[in-house]
Amino acid sequence: MDRRLTTIVAADVVGYSALIARDEEETLERFRAIRCDIVDPELEAAGGRIFKTMGDGLLIEFASPVAALRAAIAVQRAMAARDEMADADRAIRFRVGVNLGDVVVDGDDILGDGVNIAARLESLAPPGGICISRSVEEQVRGKIDATLDPLGPHLVKNIPHPVEVWQIRLTREPPAPRPARSEPPGLAVLPFDNMSSDPDQAFLADGIVEDVTTELSRFRTLKVVARNSAFSFRGGATDIRAIGRDLDVAYVVEGSVRRAGDRLRVTAQLIETETGAHVWADRWDRTMQDLFDVQDELTRAIVTGVEPELGAHERAVSRRKPTDNLTAWEMCSRGFAEFVKYTDAAYTEAFDLYHRAIAADPGFALPHAYLGRWYWVQIVTGRSRDVAADLRTGITHARRAVELDDRLELAQASLSVMLAMAGQEHDAARVLLDARRMNPNNAILHFAQTHACLFQQDPDCDLMERSAREAIRLSPRDPLAWGFWFNLGNALLFRSRDLLDPEVRAAFETAARLPNADYVCALALSLIKIASGENEAARAAIQDTLARYPRLSAATIPDMFHFPMWAGLYVPLIEQHMDRFIALGLPRG
Repeated sequence: MDRRLTTIVAADVVGYSALIARDEEETLERFRAIRCDIVDPELEAAGGRIFKTMGDGLLIEFASPVAALRAAIAVQRAMAARDEMADADRAIRFRVGVNLGDVVVDGDDILGDGVNIAARLESLAPPGGICISRSVEEQVRGKIDATLDPLGPHLVKNIPHPVEVWQIRLTREPPAPRPARSEPPGLAVLPFDNMSSDPDQAFLADGIVEDVTTELSRFRTLKVVARNSAFSFRGGATDIRAIGRDLDVAYVVEGSVRRAGDRLRVTAQLIETETGAHVWADRWDRTMQDLFDVQDELTRAIVTGVEPELGAHERAVSRRKPTDNLTAWEMCSRGFAEFVKYTDAAYTEAFDLYHRAIAADPGFALPHAYLGRWYWVQIVTGRSRDVAADLRTGITHARRAVELDDRLELAQASLSVMLAMAGQEHDAARVLLDARRMNPNNAILHFAQTHACLFQQDPDCDLMERSAREAIRLSPRDPLAWGFWFNLGNALLFRSRDLLDPEVRAAFETAARLPNADYVCALALSLIKIASGENEAARAAIQDTLARYPRLSAATIPDMFHFPMWAGLYVPLIEQHMDRFIALGLPRG
């Protein structure tokens, strides 16, 4: 047997069994006519070779992915035109998958993952549609008369790694606009497939789904469908678009559980129902030491994967829409997307979007919570020009958010930090404790705890460190992750008082490397580099600080920040090295 790189097209007739059951002779006759009039002539013209037929399906080999896709598009368009006048339940339509990959040649037959992936892509395509793999997309980009819409990574049967998928938009019209939403996106957790050989193991899959549903429902920025409604789709149709319409949800989570002896594998995928696009996918392999501990671990892993990925996707969608066509929810998503750029211009844009969201929906808690967060950051990063006024306004917005929705985690987080900044430590601690009881899996609550500790007169360094590490563990790819690491560095430095402590250095270096890290990370890093005698690295960090925050100078440093350890620890350390700071580029002021 030989191996070669080739393009495989897998095509399958949609609903073939139902068509045969309705009228066997007519269906077979129409299928033969389609082969004769459309499929075979297009394949011959493009140099395609049918190497296997399965009654209702074809496997075809092409030397060129461009030729393969052009032929597939021509067939699908011709099929659509041919069946335009036919009844919907009599129309013959293909699903098509195209993959470029390494295959095994066995006589006239072709085998291997290259063929298997094409078949899996075909199953992902909508009726009358085409899905392709990354290897094909890279070859055909700009060379076909159709638009390629990315669907993201898919975990497909018997393929160990996710497959990146694109769908071919055969019509030339733009996709239908997303329906306007002024509330959080709906989400359903569908029953996970039990892939184990023992049907009794279905209880494990159901237990994980029930726990995931419960934990996701704690997030007030998600609208989660009840378990019983989602479970009504067990064993039924798997058309994600239809499920999205029936349950009125924008996203679904689906997955599988496979147990073999002492080994357990769980997969989960987050899918946008309107397009069928995979937003996120992951897989976990565990050993069954304690069933319930493993179930709890997997539940948390899925929850802490879904929530931030869904938020990131919502922000990306909101950025693509015109600013005059945003709902209150989308204004908040877009405002946060601006906010996490951590620039003065982006803060201003976020501020305006949050206020527009309030004007659009005065009873919506989320923009008030975001504004509480906005004032929190203005104060903690030294940008506030009137701390007392910003404290009052921030507390007002945070309290209003809590009044409108007393289970909204961001509202509780913002209120707790603002209270801590105002010196109300016990009230701040009570708010955070209640919020964490409602949702222990939300990283923003643990991050808020680090800031509540930051503003204590005598910071609880152990609690601050634990909270920072928990935030990092829960959401390592969070847009706020630089802040998690920065406050971890603060906790370690407050306890050791040693700039040369390797753990302190590692935390601040990690914070400064993360995307969109604010200028405070570069400032802290410059102090460590100066203390370590790394002058050129310190010079670069100072320049990075000034590029992000030009108002910084030797004269402004003593009064920049308002947490107690700034004056009690940082200012003395900086003043000890002030000559080096100025020599390396810090303006005197």
